[in-house]
Amino acid sequence: MAIPERIIWSIGHLEIGPGDRILEIGCGRGVALAEVSRLLADGHIVGLDRSDSAVKAAIDRNGEGIAAGKVEIMQAALADYAASAGRFDKIFAINVNLFWLEAMRELTVLKPLLAAGGRLYLFFEPPSAGQIDTIRRAIEVRLKTGGYVVDEVVTGPTPTPPLLGIIARPGA
Repeated sequence: MAIPERIIWSIGHLEIGPGDRILEIGCGRGVALAEVSRLLADGHIVGLDRSDSAVKAAIDRNGEGIAAGKVEIMQAALADYAASAGRFDKIFAINVNLFWLEAMRELTVLKPLLAAGGRLYLFFEPPSAGQIDTIRRAIEVRLKTGGYVVDEVVTGPTPTPPLLGIIARPGA
């Protein structure tokens, strides 16, 4: 199965270390989980999704990583997530639209899940390049309101596909 460019591009911006502890929000069928787990030596990744069918597919795809203790997959909505795996160095989401729609409760849930120096990475592939600025501004407003500081905004290859990444950390 070919890995979508948005996933390859997003993972490339995570700068994954071999011992990183990572949370993927909206892991879907587990494609990014599988790719990230290959980069972890003694790290750990948790995939979170609210869809029962997506979680089942992610478990099927990541059986080897689960057996090795590098991958954990949980079914829950982010707003209801209570981490049992400790704090994370990196939390990321790919095409999880709630972050540019309304995510105050979810942003509050994420703050205590980030380890000291941890970062939140939000990646999007909007339908058109013309939507990138609108989505970026909406996310930046929500992050600032939620007490985060935007460290970096990155855009992907042009003209297609249009890709946007926002890297943030909790503010002081």
